[in-house]
Amino acid sequence: MFNLENTNPNILVDASTKDDAAVYKINDNTCIALTVDFFPPNVDDSYTYGQISAANSMSDIYAMGGTPIIGLNIAAFPKKFSIEIINRILLGAKEKCDEANLSIIGGHTIYDEEPKYGLAVIGTINCDEIKKNNTAKEGDSLILTKALGTGIITQSIKTNAKNIDNALKESINSMTMLNKKASEIIKNYPINACVDITGFGLLGHLYNMISQSEKNCELNLNNIPVFEGLNSLIDTNNIPTGTIENIKYLEKKLNDLKTIDPNMKSTICDAQTSGGLLFSTPSKFAKEITEELHKSNHAKASIIGNVVSKQKFKNKIINFIK
Repeated sequence: MFNLENTNPNILVDASTKDDAAVYKINDNTCIALTVDFFPPNVDDSYTYGQISAANSMSDIYAMGGTPIIGLNIAAFPKKFSIEIINRILLGAKEKCDEANLSIIGGHTIYDEEPKYGLAVIGTINCDEIKKNNTAKEGDSLILTKALGTGIITQSIKTNAKNIDNALKESINSMTMLNKKASEIIKNYPINACVDITGFGLLGHLYNMISQSEKNCELNLNNIPVFEGLNSLIDTNNIPTGTIENIKYLEKKLNDLKTIDPNMKSTICDAQTSGGLLFSTPSKFAKEITEELHKSNHAKASIIGNVVSKQKFKNKIINFIK
């Protein structure tokens, strides 16, 4: 098997910790974070797809505590794609990059039958302020900054589900919203661990955070924020492939998951695109941080649980509070 162990002392974070981005030390004060992400369209409008892809690509940098500065386009387009569609994808992405003060300085494009777009992103971080995902501490509160359900909602577009308009509008607003402001807010507080919620879903990313931190946690299912009308859109016989794979994997790790209501299980395992930040912070700061997030357009930011010692629950990494 290929050995991912790095011996370069300037590599501070790599794939071995399952963090959101790699981190390389430039000098005693400055580090750079590097990440890449791209995926096929998940909405019909090409401009919106470009916005979502760019926001999603930058999210890993924000989760590490960094500031995105430059990026490279990564694209695969069918030969039959019109130049107008390609331009709208790239313009949507540029709008989000401009908002983040990120400069796109190049990229690479190939032909493919299925369109794909995203960015390779480099950001800067103070070397003493890197936020990893394996350093949660006992007594921390767990805060989620965005609602869940983007995978289920975008899957519903494909099945022409009824009464999807409000949920789709809210989810698009969420997916196109940068995690920039949330990242700036939490820099003012002692954040012990942080991750952005993407393909592994809330539960997958939480499981990685808690297990790698060698802790247990309580997850309050009633406090988890979801998009308007999500429950009525969930069809457990037609949920996204990524969500199905997350459920299969996590049921092997968390026995209690099998006892949860199927709709809730689908929600917390739903593979997200451009999801929010999940972070742990000492409980005395949780309410204040949440209030700050609410003021900054993260209206559904919520305290969803707390970190406890590894001995708290026998044979349980995550205890579900229903």
